[in-house]
Amino acid sequence: MVFSTVLLSIIVILPIITLIVSTVNIDTSNFRYLWNNLLLDYSLDTMYLVLITSFFSLLFGVLPAWYISTNNFTGKNIYDILLYLPLAIPAYIMAFTYSDILGYTGPLQSFARNYFPNFASFLNQDYLQIEVLGVIMALALYPYIYTACRLSFSLIGANYIDLSRSLGMSRTKTFYKIIIPLSRVSIFSGLFLVIMEVLNEYGAVKYFGVNTFTSGIFRSWYSMQDVETASLLAVFLFFVVVLFFSVERFFNSRYNFNYKPNTKKFRHENPSTSKKIFIYIISFIPVFLGFIVPLLFIIGNVIYEFERIDFYKVFNLTSNTFIVSLIASVIIVLIAVYFQFLKRIIKNKILTVFNEAISLTYALPGAVIGLSLIIMFTSFPFKSEVLIGSFIVLIYAYVMRYMAVGISPLKSSFEKHPSSYDDTAVNLGMSPIKLFKSIHLPINKSAIAIAFLITFVDIIKELPITLILRPFNFDTLAVQTYEYAIEEMIPKSSIYSLTIVMMGVILLIFLKKIVNKEIDVSGS
Repeated sequence: MVFSTVLLSIIVILPIITLIVSTVNIDTSNFRYLWNNLLLDYSLDTMYLVLITSFFSLLFGVLPAWYISTNNFTGKNIYDILLYLPLAIPAYIMAFTYSDILGYTGPLQSFARNYFPNFASFLNQDYLQIEVLGVIMALALYPYIYTACRLSFSLIGANYIDLSRSLGMSRTKTFYKIIIPLSRVSIFSGLFLVIMEVLNEYGAVKYFGVNTFTSGIFRSWYSMQDVETASLLAVFLFFVVVLFFSVERFFNSRYNFNYKPNTKKFRHENPSTSKKIFIYIISFIPVFLGFIVPLLFIIGNVIYEFERIDFYKVFNLTSNTFIVSLIASVIIVLIAVYFQFLKRIIKNKILTVFNEAISLTYALPGAVIGLSLIIMFTSFPFKSEVLIGSFIVLIYAYVMRYMAVGISPLKSSFEKHPSSYDDTAVNLGMSPIKLFKSIHLPINKSAIAIAFLITFVDIIKELPITLILRPFNFDTLAVQTYEYAIEEMIPKSSIYSLTIVMMGVILLIFLKKIVNKEIDVSGS
């Protein structure tokens, strides 16, 4: 059993090893060119974009989570769901949509020219800037932080708050002095996911002309036909990701708070009218800008293009997207469940090490994974002309990229159940298979559903891996959206964007209901 787990782990991480090895004999002139001309520019732009996106993601995510967790107001449960839904809109669709909304021919500037001509010149700016992109990406990614904070605030319970109030601390001071420090692990975990998504993003940064590592890899590979420079960039980005990953692991291990969840429920505050207005504004801004505005604009474009829509093509691409997402998600969940069950019943350090190695794959941008697989299957001893550009390699890449996403909720679920379950089953003479079917499958079914839904939603939105590895004459909704948008045909891309968003919204609503039921925060 241990051997099979180690073998599966090696299969998942082998392409990265191949990528690193492939750079060993590269001509040093490539590295000098990279160092002198590209690396500083890519590094500064990437870090600047990460900082802007992180700041606004924290702003949009933390405050609404706190106010919704601690206050009673009309529409609270609706806001709780709506604040989660921007996750259904990929960052590249958000970027395409807002570039059209803010552009010269977009509704905002057109309205200003018609009704406020003196104000129109002020709005006539170049919005394809890295600062604007950072805010737009934050609108798409803040739900990672909102979700982490919402769960953390609900698990802390009221004991800490009551204690701080008895010491004379105001609710605001309690938030900054007690709640934020207790929730820093959850906040940092959500922020880590935001940073990894920024590093992975290609469609949005390409459209805005921002020079990040991912766009640099594509430019070196496709535009300059320089695979060696692309490989060096990919390896450099890999080590940047490892650094972030190590910091996140160190931070979480250093600040590992133990508290009894929900020992006492929050006594929800009935806010004053002025505070209620403030809460509505704080909660409405990210929902309005991150979900309502882009969704209404996309729907408007779909109505405008309705007579010219090729619904057969839409159905075909939706089927392609659904099939690859379904197959990859099922494989991921099966392997993740197998890993976690073996880790629980065998308790072997080797399994723990390989689990950590697999967790690193989610932090790897799709461009790095795609390039590593291309190099692996064009090099000895794995060289295969049949596999390159095949459906199998595409699924392999999805599994490699999102394995950690599937493992995360299952790991938490398997670890929270006492080992006495297993000890009792062994004493009763249960085989491992019967132990899994009779005990672990029923008690972990919610985590299995969560793992499946999260991976499915992520794969629906995946762009870089699909662009690099898709088989000939095989496209997905994400690829078609990108190809139309990059050719400045935003209205034509809208039907594909809307399909992605609607699929994501449906799945995320199911996911939110399962999460709320699992941890009982619906009333928190």
